[in-house]
Amino acid sequence: MFFSRKQKAVEVLIARYLECVEECMACLTACLECALSGAPYDQVVEKAKATHRAESRADDTRREAAILLYGKALFPESRSDLLRMLEGVDRVANAADSVARRIRFERTEVPADLRNDYQELLIRVEACAREMVKAVRMLFENYNAAVHISDRVGDLESRADEAEFRIIERVFASDLETGHKILLRDLAVKIGDIADRAENAADHVRITAIKRTV
Repeated sequence: MFFSRKQKAVEVLIARYLECVEECMACLTACLECALSGAPYDQVVEKAKATHRAESRADDTRREAAILLYGKALFPESRSDLLRMLEGVDRVANAADSVARRIRFERTEVPADLRNDYQELLIRVEACAREMVKAVRMLFENYNAAVHISDRVGDLESRADEAEFRIIERVFASDLETGHKILLRDLAVKIGDIADRAENAADHVRITAIKRTV
């Protein structure tokens, strides 16, 4: 649909890029779960490094896709739509890497009574990112389905917001020291940023798909 047979290489490269983004999210999940479970710090560090490596691979693959896009006979409008979409997806991987680095370097200790809340936030953010990736993939198969999935990303982002706000409310209602509260709040906000960026990327998918159905 989006590409001719000659340009299939572009679609293949974008698929590989999405796999790198998914790997980045999986590594972040492992990193945060290690931190929440009280695993040895060296395990947290290794998971954080794995997240960064996955983000770097995603970045390299995105650049390769961008170069290939410019080298193919795509209409300028189609090319710019795809590049904006890829940049939006890249911000999701960047946000995941940022959270992993925060976990690694700040060593924020999450109190036991808040760990389930952070786990719930992570689950909702993961779902948001996962659906965003599905929307991008569907852009090459079914425009209407891409729009539908993109709309679902917005609903999931709202649910992630709810989990984030609940954590912040609980943190500042606690008896923790102010500095600890700020670190816990910032961690929740950073995790929530992933869902925000996934929604923005899905918006690019929606716009691109709608433009090709009218």
